[in-house]
Amino acid sequence: MITQAQAQATADRWLNPEGHQGPPRRVGMEEFDLGWVVWAVPPPPETDPATGQRRPPAEVGNACGVVDRASGELTVWPSVPTGDVVRMYRQKHGAGSGDAPAQAPAEPPVTGPGNTAVATYDDPSSGAETNLVRVSGPGLPPAEYQLFDELRRIGVRGEDVRAVHTDLRPALFPGGYTGSFVFRAFPNARFSCTEGYGATSAERAEGVAGLLRHVETMHQLTGQQPPPRPHRLPVPSPDSVPRAEPVRDVALGKQLAEAFGPQGVFRPDADDIADTRLPEAAKKTLTWAGLPVEMPLFFTADEAARPPAGGLFTDAATHLRAVGTEASEGTLGNLAGHVRLGTDGAYLITVQCTAPEESRALIGAVWAVQPSSGGGRFVNASLAAFLRSLVLLAATRRQIRGMDPRAAGAAVAAFQEQLVAIDGWSLDSDKNWWSLIVEQMWHGLF
Repeated sequence: MITQAQAQATADRWLNPEGHQGPPRRVGMEEFDLGWVVWAVPPPPETDPATGQRRPPAEVGNACGVVDRASGELTVWPSVPTGDVVRMYRQKHGAGSGDAPAQAPAEPPVTGPGNTAVATYDDPSSGAETNLVRVSGPGLPPAEYQLFDELRRIGVRGEDVRAVHTDLRPALFPGGYTGSFVFRAFPNARFSCTEGYGATSAERAEGVAGLLRHVETMHQLTGQQPPPRPHRLPVPSPDSVPRAEPVRDVALGKQLAEAFGPQGVFRPDADDIADTRLPEAAKKTLTWAGLPVEMPLFFTADEAARPPAGGLFTDAATHLRAVGTEASEGTLGNLAGHVRLGTDGAYLITVQCTAPEESRALIGAVWAVQPSSGGGRFVNASLAAFLRSLVLLAATRRQIRGMDPRAAGAAVAAFQEQLVAIDGWSLDSDKNWWSLIVEQMWHGLF
């Protein structure tokens, strides 16, 4: 019997074999009683050069597969509706008639096993070797951040930590960028981990599946009931989710004040941004709604009291040249058309202000820009969508704190559906900024 994460990893190897040319194909999945129907999710819609509107991609694939729940074997099937594939698979494997297949009860969403972090240090009072353990959970900071905060509370300096072990390897993803945080927080420690948490969704799925096996084995050895097996619901198609009602900038400003406090919102004067290249819609959103001053782990706004290198509301290229970057001149030329608003803890958060004629639909989009390379992660189609999504994230994290995996799974499923309702582009690639946050929430990391 295999897990959903293992099925996803199998499908990823099928869709992205060694030597595959072009961008990696994203795995789509639908579960049924005998396994999972898998297929290549079409790439994000292209921009029509004539209309500036998004249009379906030229290639959408021509086959799907089924990963068997019992054996883990993948078989290839015609590109027909998933219900037809399920019916044909049941017919072939003797699990009910084609006209009336036996339906398994829908499996509820469940978040994953999370992460455990252990610090080893010498007790300041006795000199004895001591371990401190912290565990991630829905709505909590990542385990590595919890570890640092508790050590500081009890008077142990990060420099005095000799070793740090985590279940999952700290990674360079939004939501804390734990992969860089641990080196800053514990500069003299030895680091080890039980499982990897790699750069691709398939590698991360394999790491979580390995951790799940470890967790279940440890519970069996100690005679304890293991936690429920994680079950992640696929991202809904934008066509299947009703669009969220528009929110005026003034109303959005009230939502920001409710979420982050009246003093927790920064609203620049119109004069301060009049000479920037920001689109008019983004300027109005900034002056009427504002930006959260800080949402720990996710966003910190630039302010006049702490301007970034290059100045407040500078373009991204000017900022990167000021701090030093390995980005090419071509990349910096593109980033000259991005205005910096803040940071997510590692990447710049920018608004795209210029674009080639064939990509005009991206003007106003929000990006996360990697400082050393200038590479970008797509965040949202507009600044307003980004702010609405941050408000939603803050509310969801308050809601899920202390929840068990099943209750948290239902909340994360609702969260990703609401993200799609706000902005259908936000989760259309597993490499998007919001996709990486949602994935970590499914894995129980925060």
